[in-house]
Amino acid sequence: MLVPALAAAAVWSVATASQGLPAGVTADMVRQGRQLFAGAGQCSTCHGADARGISMQGGDLTDRAWNHSDGSYQGILATIEKGVPAERSGTGIPMPPRAGANLTDEQARALAAYVWTLSRGGG
Repeated sequence: MLVPALAAAAVWSVATASQGLPAGVTADMVRQGRQLFAGAGQCSTCHGADARGISMQGGDLTDRAWNHSDGSYQGILATIEKGVPAERSGTGIPMPPRAGANLTDEQARALAAYVWTLSRGGG
């Protein structure tokens, strides 16, 4: 079951799939990324089920302020792939590469696609 914010994101991502997604990103990738965010990707553990962040754990992914990326799809993907070491994290808590979840390349791209939509009205 999706929380209301994620349900809204699902509607947004499908409705805008043909309107402005980055090159190579599809609506199916966004849907898969949404599922990964809440599940196997473990993102909601630190960023919250609504992706608005959890104090002293993970930042808000729904605004346009990016701490470890320029906010582009490629920048978000690079952060997911490389992670964020504790010394660069604002909380001192590291984000492991691929969230420590052994995501495949396809899953990492899908997760980045979903996270990209969050700061553009999908969250």
